[in-house]
Amino acid sequence: MGIPIDSILNTVKLGASVRGEADVSVRVAVFVDATATPFLIDAIREAFVPQTTSALVRVERLGEAPASAKDDTDVSIVLSCGSVRLQEHVQELVVCGAPVVVLSESSVEVPFIRHDTRMLGLIAATDKTYLLDTLARWILERTEKQSAFAANFPFMRIAAANRVIASASLGNLATGALFFMPGADFPVMTVAQMGMMLQLAAIFGKPMRFERAYEAAGILMAALAMRAGTRVLIRQAGHASFLVKAMVGGLGTYGIGRALCILYERDVDYSRLNDAVSGAVGRMKGLVVARQDPVRA
Repeated sequence: MGIPIDSILNTVKLGASVRGEADVSVRVAVFVDATATPFLIDAIREAFVPQTTSALVRVERLGEAPASAKDDTDVSIVLSCGSVRLQEHVQELVVCGAPVVVLSESSVEVPFIRHDTRMLGLIAATDKTYLLDTLARWILERTEKQSAFAANFPFMRIAAANRVIASASLGNLATGALFFMPGADFPVMTVAQMGMMLQLAAIFGKPMRFERAYEAAGILMAALAMRAGTRVLIRQAGHASFLVKAMVGGLGTYGIGRALCILYERDVDYSRLNDAVSGAVGRMKGLVVARQDPVRA
Protein backbone atom coordinates (compact mmCIF):
# COMPACT_ATOMS: atom_id res chain seq x y z
CA MET A 1 0.00 0.00 0.00
CA GLY A 2 1.46 3.35 -1.04
CA ILE A 3 1.10 6.74 0.53
CA PRO A 4 -1.96 8.55 -0.86
CA ILE A 5 -1.44 11.79 -2.77
CA ASP A 6 -3.56 13.73 -0.27
CA SER A 7 -1.29 12.54 2.56
CA ILE A 8 1.78 13.78 0.69
CA LEU A 9 0.12 17.15 0.11
CA ASN A 10 -0.78 17.37 3.78
CA THR A 11 2.85 16.69 4.66
CA VAL A 12 4.00 19.49 2.34
CA LYS A 13 1.47 21.84 3.93
CA LEU A 14 2.74 20.81 7.35
CA GLY A 15 6.28 21.66 6.29
CA ALA A 16 5.18 25.16 5.32
CA SER A 17 3.32 25.65 8.59
CA VAL A 18 6.25 24.33 10.65
CA ARG A 19 8.62 26.71 8.88
CA GLY A 20 6.21 29.52 9.70
CA GLU A 21 6.11 28.50 13.37
CA ALA A 22 9.91 28.64 13.54
CA ASP A 23 9.91 32.17 12.13
CA VAL A 24 7.44 33.75 14.56
CA SER A 25 8.72 36.49 16.86
CA VAL A 26 10.22 35.57 20.22
CA ARG A 27 10.70 38.08 23.03
CA VAL A 28 12.74 37.28 26.15
CA ALA A 29 13.16 39.71 29.05
CA VAL A 30 16.14 39.19 31.36
CA PHE A 31 16.23 41.05 34.68
CA VAL A 32 19.49 41.16 36.64
CA ASP A 33 19.72 42.35 40.23
CA ALA A 34 22.80 43.30 42.22
CA THR A 35 23.12 39.88 43.88
CA ALA A 36 23.30 37.90 40.60
CA THR A 37 26.58 35.99 40.41
CA PRO A 38 28.96 35.98 37.43
CA PHE A 39 28.06 32.31 36.93
CA LEU A 40 24.38 33.10 36.36
CA ILE A 41 25.08 36.16 34.21
CA ASP A 42 27.62 34.41 31.99
CA ALA A 43 25.45 31.31 31.54
CA ILE A 44 22.43 33.33 30.39
CA ARG A 45 24.49 35.73 28.27
CA GLU A 46 25.98 32.82 26.32
CA ALA A 47 22.70 30.90 26.02
CA PHE A 48 20.44 33.70 24.83
CA VAL A 49 22.13 34.79 21.62
CA PRO A 50 19.39 34.86 18.93
CA GLN A 51 20.13 32.91 15.76
CA THR A 52 17.60 34.82 13.64
CA THR A 53 16.23 38.35 13.41
CA SER A 54 12.84 37.17 14.67
CA ALA A 55 14.08 36.94 18.26
CA LEU A 56 14.88 39.76 20.67
CA VAL A 57 16.41 39.59 24.15
CA ARG A 58 15.88 42.58 26.41
CA VAL A 59 18.16 42.97 29.45
CA GLU A 60 17.40 45.28 32.38
CA ARG A 61 18.79 45.83 35.85
CA LEU A 62 16.55 45.58 38.88
CA GLY A 63 16.84 48.51 41.24
CA GLU A 64 14.57 50.78 43.21
CA ALA A 65 12.12 51.36 40.37
CA PRO A 66 9.21 48.93 39.86
CA ALA A 67 9.95 46.01 37.50
CA SER A 68 7.96 45.84 34.29
CA ALA A 69 7.95 43.64 31.17
CA LYS A 70 6.57 44.76 27.81
CA ASP A 71 3.28 43.36 26.56
CA ASP A 72 4.92 41.22 23.84
CA THR A 73 7.24 39.41 26.28
CA ASP A 74 7.06 35.61 26.03
CA VAL A 75 9.06 34.84 29.19
CA SER A 76 10.75 36.85 31.93
CA ILE A 77 13.97 35.54 33.49
CA VAL A 78 15.20 36.98 36.78
CA LEU A 79 18.80 36.46 37.87
CA SER A 80 19.17 36.85 41.62
CA CYS A 81 20.70 35.32 44.71
CA GLY A 82 18.24 36.85 47.15
CA SER A 83 18.00 40.64 47.09
CA VAL A 84 15.83 42.56 49.55
CA ARG A 85 13.23 43.56 46.95
CA LEU A 86 13.30 40.33 44.94
CA GLN A 87 9.84 39.13 45.95
CA GLU A 88 8.32 42.52 45.20
CA HIS A 89 9.97 42.67 41.77
CA VAL A 90 8.85 39.13 40.91
CA GLN A 91 5.26 39.94 41.86
CA GLU A 92 5.38 43.03 39.62
CA LEU A 93 6.61 40.94 36.69
CA VAL A 94 4.00 38.20 37.16
CA VAL A 95 1.28 40.86 36.91
CA CYS A 96 2.65 41.80 33.46
CA GLY A 97 1.30 38.51 32.09
CA ALA A 98 4.34 36.53 30.92
CA PRO A 99 5.69 33.46 32.81
CA VAL A 100 8.46 34.40 35.24
CA VAL A 101 11.32 32.14 36.28
CA VAL A 102 13.92 33.06 38.91
CA LEU A 103 17.42 31.67 38.46
CA SER A 104 19.52 31.38 41.60
CA GLU A 105 22.38 29.32 42.94
CA SER A 106 20.36 28.11 45.95
CA SER A 107 16.65 27.76 46.67
CA VAL A 108 17.34 29.07 50.17
CA GLU A 109 17.96 32.48 48.63
CA VAL A 110 14.43 32.54 47.16
CA PRO A 111 12.22 31.16 49.96
CA PHE A 112 8.95 32.65 48.70
CA ILE A 113 8.82 30.30 45.67
CA ARG A 114 8.06 26.84 47.04
CA HIS A 115 6.37 25.24 44.04
CA ASP A 116 6.42 25.88 40.31
CA THR A 117 3.21 27.11 38.73
CA ARG A 118 2.19 27.96 35.17
CA MET A 119 3.28 31.57 35.73
CA LEU A 120 6.10 31.34 38.27
CA GLY A 121 9.06 29.07 38.84
CA LEU A 122 12.47 28.74 40.45
CA ILE A 123 15.57 27.01 39.12
CA ALA A 124 18.45 26.73 41.59
CA ALA A 125 21.72 25.38 40.22
CA THR A 126 25.47 25.78 40.26
CA ASP A 127 26.03 23.53 37.25
CA LYS A 128 25.63 25.21 33.86
CA THR A 129 24.38 22.14 32.00
CA TYR A 130 21.73 21.38 34.61
CA LEU A 131 20.69 25.03 34.74
CA LEU A 132 20.18 25.39 30.99
CA ASP A 133 18.58 21.96 30.49
CA THR A 134 16.06 22.68 33.24
CA LEU A 135 15.42 26.20 31.95
CA ALA A 136 14.81 24.89 28.44
CA ARG A 137 12.20 22.41 29.66
CA TRP A 138 10.58 25.04 31.89
CA ILE A 139 10.13 27.50 29.04
CA LEU A 140 8.98 24.93 26.47
CA GLU A 141 6.27 23.71 28.85
CA ARG A 142 4.87 27.25 29.02
CA THR A 143 4.98 28.46 25.43
CA GLU A 144 3.31 27.64 22.13
CA LYS A 145 6.38 28.89 20.26
CA GLN A 146 8.53 25.81 20.82
CA SER A 147 9.99 25.69 17.30
CA ALA A 148 10.79 29.41 17.33
CA PHE A 149 12.51 29.26 20.73
CA ALA A 150 14.56 26.21 19.75
CA ALA A 151 15.50 27.61 16.34
CA ASN A 152 16.81 30.79 17.98
CA PHE A 153 18.46 29.41 21.11
CA PRO A 154 20.47 26.21 20.49
CA PHE A 155 20.53 25.16 24.15
CA MET A 156 16.78 24.49 23.88
CA ARG A 157 16.95 22.24 20.81
CA ILE A 158 17.44 18.88 22.50
CA ALA A 159 14.58 19.48 24.92
CA ALA A 160 12.31 20.60 22.07
CA ALA A 161 13.35 17.64 19.92
CA ASN A 162 12.64 15.22 22.77
CA ARG A 163 9.09 16.55 23.01
CA VAL A 164 8.51 16.18 19.27
CA ILE A 165 9.94 12.65 19.16
CA ALA A 166 7.95 11.54 22.20
CA SER A 167 4.71 12.89 20.72
CA ALA A 168 5.25 11.22 17.33
CA SER A 169 6.33 7.93 18.92
CA LEU A 170 3.31 7.75 21.21
CA GLY A 171 1.04 8.67 18.31
CA ASN A 172 2.39 5.87 16.13
CA LEU A 173 2.29 3.44 19.03
CA ALA A 174 -1.43 4.15 19.33
CA THR A 175 -1.88 3.93 15.56
CA GLY A 176 -0.27 0.49 15.47
CA ALA A 177 -2.52 -0.74 18.27
CA LEU A 178 -5.78 0.65 16.86
CA PHE A 179 -5.51 -0.13 13.12
CA PHE A 180 -6.63 -3.72 12.56
CA MET A 181 -6.63 -3.87 8.75
CA PRO A 182 -3.23 -5.10 7.47
CA GLY A 183 -1.24 -2.23 5.98
CA ALA A 184 -3.85 0.42 6.82
CA ASP A 185 -1.58 2.00 9.44
CA PHE A 186 1.40 2.38 7.08
CA PRO A 187 0.39 5.68 5.41
CA VAL A 188 -0.68 7.19 8.74
CA MET A 189 2.56 6.28 10.51
CA THR A 190 4.75 7.37 7.61
CA VAL A 191 3.09 10.77 7.33
CA ALA A 192 3.52 11.21 11.11
CA GLN A 193 7.22 10.40 10.73
CA MET A 194 7.55 12.89 7.87
CA GLY A 195 5.89 15.52 10.02
CA MET A 196 8.32 14.74 12.84
CA MET A 197 11.22 15.19 10.42
CA LEU A 198 9.95 18.62 9.34
CA GLN A 199 9.48 19.72 12.94
CA LEU A 200 12.97 18.56 13.92
CA ALA A 201 14.47 20.31 10.90
CA ALA A 202 12.80 23.56 11.97
CA ILE A 203 13.98 23.12 15.56
CA PHE A 204 17.59 22.69 14.46
CA GLY A 205 17.35 25.64 12.08
CA LYS A 206 17.52 23.57 8.90
CA PRO A 207 15.81 25.31 5.94
CA MET A 208 13.37 23.62 3.57
CA ARG A 209 15.88 22.57 0.93
CA PHE A 210 16.30 19.60 -1.39
CA GLU A 211 18.28 17.83 1.36
CA ARG A 212 15.01 17.19 3.19
CA ALA A 213 14.05 14.93 0.27
CA TYR A 214 16.99 12.63 1.08
CA GLU A 215 15.82 12.39 4.67
CA ALA A 216 12.24 11.77 3.55
CA ALA A 217 13.46 8.97 1.29
CA GLY A 218 15.36 7.46 4.20
CA ILE A 219 12.25 7.58 6.36
CA LEU A 220 10.20 5.90 3.63
CA MET A 221 12.75 3.10 3.28
CA ALA A 222 12.86 2.64 7.06
CA ALA A 223 9.06 2.55 7.16
CA LEU A 224 8.94 -0.09 4.42
CA ALA A 225 11.53 -2.18 6.29
CA MET A 226 9.54 -1.89 9.53
CA ARG A 227 6.37 -2.87 7.69
CA ALA A 228 8.03 -5.97 6.24
CA GLY A 229 9.46 -6.93 9.62
CA THR A 230 6.12 -6.40 11.32
CA ARG A 231 4.38 -8.74 8.87
CA VAL A 232 6.82 -11.50 9.78
CA LEU A 233 6.40 -10.94 13.52
CA ILE A 234 2.61 -10.74 13.61
CA ARG A 235 2.35 -14.17 11.99
CA GLN A 236 3.96 -15.56 15.13
CA ALA A 237 2.14 -13.27 17.57
CA GLY A 238 -1.41 -14.51 17.07
CA HIS A 239 -3.92 -12.47 19.09
CA ALA A 240 -1.13 -10.21 20.36
CA SER A 241 -0.37 -8.94 16.87
CA PHE A 242 -1.70 -5.48 17.75
CA LEU A 243 0.95 -5.24 20.48
CA VAL A 244 3.67 -6.09 17.98
CA LYS A 245 2.44 -3.40 15.58
CA ALA A 246 2.22 -0.88 18.39
CA MET A 247 5.74 -1.57 19.63
CA VAL A 248 7.27 -1.52 16.14
CA GLY A 249 5.43 1.70 15.30
CA GLY A 250 6.43 3.46 18.53
CA LEU A 251 10.02 2.23 18.82
CA GLY A 252 10.65 2.59 15.09
CA THR A 253 9.48 6.19 15.12
CA TYR A 254 11.61 6.89 18.18
CA GLY A 255 14.67 5.45 16.42
CA ILE A 256 14.03 7.54 13.30
CA GLY A 257 13.71 10.65 15.44
CA ARG A 258 16.99 9.98 17.22
CA ALA A 259 18.77 9.35 13.92
CA LEU A 260 17.49 12.66 12.55
CA CYS A 261 18.69 14.49 15.66
CA ILE A 262 22.18 13.07 15.15
CA LEU A 263 22.14 14.21 11.51
CA TYR A 264 21.04 17.72 12.40
CA GLU A 265 23.37 18.06 15.39
CA ARG A 266 26.37 17.00 13.31
CA ASP A 267 25.30 19.30 10.46
CA VAL A 268 25.95 16.63 7.83
CA ASP A 269 27.30 17.99 4.54
CA TYR A 270 25.17 16.86 1.59
CA SER A 271 27.31 18.52 -1.08
CA ARG A 272 28.82 15.25 -2.41
CA LEU A 273 25.42 13.60 -2.52
CA ASN A 274 24.00 16.66 -4.29
CA ASP A 275 26.78 16.44 -6.88
CA ALA A 276 26.15 12.73 -7.39
CA VAL A 277 22.42 13.27 -7.83
CA SER A 278 23.01 16.17 -10.22
CA GLY A 279 25.40 14.03 -12.26
CA ALA A 280 22.94 11.14 -12.40
CA VAL A 281 20.13 13.44 -13.48
CA GLY A 282 22.38 14.91 -16.19
CA ARG A 283 23.26 11.47 -17.51
CA MET A 284 19.60 10.44 -17.55
CA LYS A 285 18.71 13.57 -19.50
CA GLY A 286 21.48 12.75 -21.97
CA LEU A 287 20.14 9.23 -22.48
CA VAL A 288 16.60 10.55 -23.02
CA VAL A 289 17.83 13.05 -25.62
CA ALA A 290 19.87 10.35 -27.36
CA ARG A 291 16.86 8.06 -27.66
CA GLN A 292 14.62 10.84 -28.91
CA ASP A 293 17.12 12.10 -31.49
CA PRO A 294 19.62 9.33 -32.34
CA VAL A 295 20.99 11.18 -35.37
CA ARG A 296 22.00 14.24 -33.38
CA ALA A 297 23.36 12.06 -30.57
